[in-house]
Amino acid sequence: MMMNILNVLCSKFNSNNFESEVFETAHAAALRVIELSKGKTVGFGNSMTINSLNLVALLKPEVKQLFIHLPGKAGKEERDALTADLFLTSANAVSIDGHIVNIDGTGNRVAATCFGPGRVIYLIGKNKITENLPAALVRAKETAVNLAKHYNRKTPCVKTGKCEECQSPGCVCAVTTIHRRKPNGLNISVFLINEELGL
Repeated sequence: MMMNILNVLCSKFNSNNFESEVFETAHAAALRVIELSKGKTVGFGNSMTINSLNLVALLKPEVKQLFIHLPGKAGKEERDALTADLFLTSANAVSIDGHIVNIDGTGNRVAATCFGPGRVIYLIGKNKITENLPAALVRAKETAVNLAKHYNRKTPCVKTGKCEECQSPGCVCAVTTIHRRKPNGLNISVFLINEELGL
């Protein structure tokens, strides 16, 4: 049943000009990423999905250089990642009608999905799928709350458990992006995975 949903979503992303593939397992998706990364420079958006695939360790012997974003940082490494040959990230939510939603505190992760790297690959577990765009936006905000808790931020949402639209210095939701179609001139792939990955 879930594979049917993933295949429908894959077709929708392809019709929106993304290159989309479906994977039964996270391991299979990781092998595909390794294949596409060999000999290249690779940037990482901060992502629990990426971390769960152990891609940093898997790619180190295969690639020219890795640029790894650390939460809350906006230095040279993060800027270098924006112009890497390949940028790996995930999404906070995707809607069944083909929207990709991300909320970001620094902005580097979402910036890379809009312009810069030679190629962007989204790795998205089945738990990120929602029934429509409003539900995807709700899920993205809920994910931001969970991230704030995970990183021990001193934000109002950590206390209340819901987004407070705060102006806190520790805010993890400064920027929201919605991709409804692949931006012109960019090479973006969406890898849909039949496993629950990340928040």
